[in-house]
Amino acid sequence: MKKSLKVNLETLQQKAKERTVRTQTVEYDLETIVKKVDKQVIKLNPEYQRRHRWDIPTASRLIESLILNIPVPFIYISQDVDVDDEVEEGIARYSVIDGQQRLTAIFNFFKNDFALQDLEVLETLNGCRYADLPSFLVRRLEERSIKCLRIDSTLDQQVKYDIFERLNSGSVKLEPQELRNATCRGPFKDLSLKLAKLKPFREMSNLTEDSKRLKKMEDVELVLRYFAINYQDGYLQYKGGFKKFLTQKMVEFNSLDSAALLDFETDFVAIISYLKQQNIAHPFAKYRVDKNDTLEQMSTFNVAVFDAAIAFYRESLKRGGANKEFTEIFRDPEFFAAVEGSTNDVKKLVTRVSKAIELARK
Repeated sequence: MKKSLKVNLETLQQKAKERTVRTQTVEYDLETIVKKVDKQVIKLNPEYQRRHRWDIPTASRLIESLILNIPVPFIYISQDVDVDDEVEEGIARYSVIDGQQRLTAIFNFFKNDFALQDLEVLETLNGCRYADLPSFLVRRLEERSIKCLRIDSTLDQQVKYDIFERLNSGSVKLEPQELRNATCRGPFKDLSLKLAKLKPFREMSNLTEDSKRLKKMEDVELVLRYFAINYQDGYLQYKGGFKKFLTQKMVEFNSLDSAALLDFETDFVAIISYLKQQNIAHPFAKYRVDKNDTLEQMSTFNVAVFDAAIAFYRESLKRGGANKEFTEIFRDPEFFAAVEGSTNDVKKLVTRVSKAIELARK
């Protein structure tokens, strides 16, 4: 073990150097923080707010803690644009890596968006908005400071994602796509949010407005999964670690030009429209062969089946339409095994996608 470590010492030193996080502690009073958010110097991600937002009592307790000078955790921000760089007005210099809910609650309260509720210590303030506070409490809040740990702008997106994931220890854990949404900014992210809203796509994926899966941004992750697996045969590039694979693909897609992203949108919309024309209630459902040799539906949606079905219908559309029923693929024991158990296994992903494409070509 020691000999191996000595041999690989140079590689280890290089990796440690590349992955070392450079940080700086800064402290802002709340009045300054609100102004920075207002000017979009610090970006509060609107898509993230919509999916996971504190309720008013929870936000109220934070405001109460700030008034009482009770310590609150650090806010972690990423410096995305150097302070000396000239950028257009409205371009965020910082993105929030941890502390999104706290900053949102502070900003919304300062903007009179909600009245305090369920306070236990300062119960006389229940029902008060920011504008209703006595002047001494306004001053106290405006001058109250919060410490921020600023992460250097030179870090790549994957490191930023890793930091966010390690800091993700709140009462409501963030899902992988929520982490990507907060850390992997770019035009593909905007496109994936747009495509995920397509009503037929959500219906086919069994995603209702009150679905927990929707709140976890599974709709957006499915869009990313669609392109990660199918664009330039991405499924053949997969070597393991599916979360990291999707994150790397999202970073890669964010660097594509507008023409390439327009092709992405055209491709996705065409497949969803084609699937809608097939009038299949649950195109991503899982089936099994029962004792009477008939296909029995096991679910309304299965993500591993989604991978295969999308590959099948994309290939079919290229050839002018499907000549086979996709559900017949479940009669193949190897395919069925590839949508069972640890479905992010490399061999299983390659098997189910390649078999789906092969069926479409027959």
